[in-house]
Amino acid sequence: MKTILTSYKTFVLAAAVLFSSCDLLEPDPATEVLSSTALVDARGAQAALLGTYSELQSNNYYGLDYPALSYLSSDEAESIGSFDFYRQFDRNGIQSENSSILSTWRQIYRVINLSNNLIADVPAIQDPTLTDNLRRSILAEAHFLRGLAYFDIARAWGGAQMVLTPTESKLDGQGIGRSTKAETYAQVLSDLNQAEQLFTEVEKGAVGSSYTTPARASLLAVWALKARFYLYQENWTEAENFATKVIDAKKAQLVYPYEQTIQGLLTPESILELAYTTANGNSHASYWLPSSSGGRLEWIPGQAITSELRNPAVGGARSILIGTSGTIVYGKKYFRNGTSDDPAFLLRISEQYLIRAEARVKKAALDLVGALSDVNAIRERARVEKLTLLDAPGLLLAIEQERKLELAFEGHRWFDLIRTGRAQAVLGITNPNKFLYPIPNADIVADPDLGPEDQNPGY
Repeated sequence: MKTILTSYKTFVLAAAVLFSSCDLLEPDPATEVLSSTALVDARGAQAALLGTYSELQSNNYYGLDYPALSYLSSDEAESIGSFDFYRQFDRNGIQSENSSILSTWRQIYRVINLSNNLIADVPAIQDPTLTDNLRRSILAEAHFLRGLAYFDIARAWGGAQMVLTPTESKLDGQGIGRSTKAETYAQVLSDLNQAEQLFTEVEKGAVGSSYTTPARASLLAVWALKARFYLYQENWTEAENFATKVIDAKKAQLVYPYEQTIQGLLTPESILELAYTTANGNSHASYWLPSSSGGRLEWIPGQAITSELRNPAVGGARSILIGTSGTIVYGKKYFRNGTSDDPAFLLRISEQYLIRAEARVKKAALDLVGALSDVNAIRERARVEKLTLLDAPGLLLAIEQERKLELAFEGHRWFDLIRTGRAQAVLGITNPNKFLYPIPNADIVADPDLGPEDQNPGY
């Protein structure tokens, strides 16, 4: 394997600041160094890690496209703009040549490659300023980021090419073919287990709690992603277990009033969110907002979710997610002040309540009362009337609805309907081949380790 030669953006912040503020995710573009010379000391390792977060923030990943592909594929949003590659998702007619599929797929692998470099090089760095705890923390975050990236590939594309060592490019012929979806998920769990172990050691070695900000991965974020992972795996016991660990830790809490969940930055609601600035922003607001608010209105909320969010008895305070400009209805989750510095929400405490609720209904030792309590915690915060006790099927539908509204426009809806087997009933999609995105044709052509047989069925 070749050492990755991708350029990392370096940062001029002092090391003490690097790990204590959301500003740590703002790169200074003035200087770039090759990774082969960057990872020789603590400063270079920290800069490389922040560079990995920067790639996670890219518009080709969580800065726009990855969540957008999900809500456009579902009933959350409708593409009304000029880009055909987005309209293909809206009508569930994606082509393997789709440019957004290609850019997102490659961007996720960029995050994987940068994580690989950290995992490979940081253990060998000889620098007295790289304390044991700092080394563990960097490695824990790298494993978390790689686990997240492979999780995102698995749920969107199925089996991944498991690149686990540094490389110039995934396309350079490393002898790594496609793994199965199950093998990909196994790698996700391996990375999350490693991150959990390392973060636990960091906690033991820290003076007080090492948890500082939801702008960075943490032990809490590992538990939250594990809860989501086990939900997808239908391991209800572990999904409930890890969601409970997150909730009981009380490091993230439901924010009151509801409006503060989207009007503030790095609130206690967030377990992990990506912080942006106007100089280093994302495109969420631009694509959701009309021209009167400085946007381009590439898509609008679906009719059903618009009606539900605006209904006081259903959406309650979540009506704030819908805006109007004349006759135009638009989504405004990513719109605090008309700039591009709204965060991208990756993990929130409200999702953990809903994960636990679903797990409690589906596990062998049915707990309808506990599940109802979790759902009502979310409804109460949204200023919606609490539900009375339902049977299991009714409560599952209520949980599905609360996930739709509470996590609206964050990129969950499509994957929720696929994993629960509800896509056909809700979206009318009868061809199961549509439930996975195509492997980019450009990579099948360019990568010597891929062939036509590696394409997902139906493409």
